[in-house]
Amino acid sequence: MTTVNATGSGTYNTGTAEKKTGAMQELGKDVFLQLMVTQLKYQDPLNPQDNSAFVAQMAQFTSLEQMQNLNATVTKLLEAQNSMYAGAPALLGRQVEVFGEAGLRTGRVDAIVFDLGKPKLMVDGLKYGMEALQKVFGGDE
Repeated sequence: MTTVNATGSGTYNTGTAEKKTGAMQELGKDVFLQLMVTQLKYQDPLNPQDNSAFVAQMAQFTSLEQMQNLNATVTKLLEAQNSMYAGAPALLGRQVEVFGEAGLRTGRVDAIVFDLGKPKLMVDGLKYGMEALQKVFGGDE
C-alpha cells in the first residue's frame, strides 16, 4: 500500500499499484484521465495546482485522444487497402467493367501487374488501378 504524507498531519492512501508483465504498456487516455483526477483529488489544499498547469494537462489529454483516433483511422484504412490488394488475383480471367480515361470499358482481366507495390489490372492490354474497378461479372455473363 502506498501512502502520501501531506504538508499537514493527514495521511492519504493512493491505493495499490498493479504491475503488468509482458509487452510494454501504453498510457491510454483512460489512464491519463485517472492520473489527472487522482492528482486533483490529492493536491495540497493550501497550495493548489496552478490553473495554467491544469489547462496544459487538458490540452495534452485532448492531443492524446486525437492521436489515438487518428491511429485507429489509419489502421482501418490500411486494413481496407490490404484487403483490396489481396483480392486482385481473384479477378484474373474474370470479365470486369473498369472506368478510365476513355470512360467505361468492359473486358477480361488478362494479368495482374504491380506498379510501385500497387496491383493494376490489365484489361484488353490497358492498365487500370483497383480504384477503376466498377463491376465484376459472374461466370455466366
